[in-house]
Amino acid sequence: MKKTILVVDDDRLNLTLLQIGLKHKDYEVLTAQNGEEALAVVKAQKIDAIVLDIQMPKMNGYDFMKELQVIPEGRIPVIMLTASETMQDVFFMEGVRGYLVKPVDLEKLDQKLVSCIK
Repeated sequence: MKKTILVVDDDRLNLTLLQIGLKHKDYEVLTAQNGEEALAVVKAQKIDAIVLDIQMPKMNGYDFMKELQVIPEGRIPVIMLTASETMQDVFFMEGVRGYLVKPVDLEKLDQKLVSCIK
């Protein structure tokens, strides 16, 4: 059975590229453009892993992680995406299983997803 990945990024191009790339890796892919949308998806769907951008409007990745940790559905592995490695404190929050610097190497992302999804 395919694993379901939620990709959260406010950049439509990044969202589309990741969605297409992960579908080619045989994942079911859902998308959200900010943390608020992502929380709604997590509450409505079974998600195996989340690929999460840090810098987003409405609710950034850091705030999303804080909210995710307090909901029953929130025990989901997260791979963070960032344009900079300077936000390392976020990368080590509970649930974060790794991070990648943009632009994302799809092979590295797939390796991280495989290692964190059981």
